[in-house]
Amino acid sequence: MARNGHEEKIRLLRSLAFRIHRKEPADEALRDCFEAEGRGGRHRQWRQAGQVLESDGFVPALLAAELIGTEAAIVMAVLEKAKDHRLMSDAITSLADHWETSDS
Repeated sequence: MARNGHEEKIRLLRSLAFRIHRKEPADEALRDCFEAEGRGGRHRQWRQAGQVLESDGFVPALLAAELIGTEAAIVMAVLEKAKDHRLMSDAITSLADHWETSDS
C-alpha cells in the first residue's frame, strides 16, 4: 500500500483508540472515524467498511477496511467481548504503532 494509505490507516486507528479510551462504544467510534475520513466523497474503502459495520459489526468492519488481519481479528473479537475500553484502546494504538513503523 502507498505511503498515503498507511498515513490514513494510522490516523484512523489513533482516532479510534482515542474515542474508545474516552469510553465511546467501539462501533459508534468506528462509525464516526469512517465518516470523518470519508468526508467529501473520499476513500470509498471507508464507506464500504461502514456498510460492513452496520450489517456485520465492529471486527468485520476492521477487516473490511484492511486495518487488521485475520489473526488480529480473533484477538479484537475477544477484546470486544471483554468490554475493557482501556485494553481495546491500547491494542488499537499498538496497531497504529505497527503501521507507523512499517511505513518507515
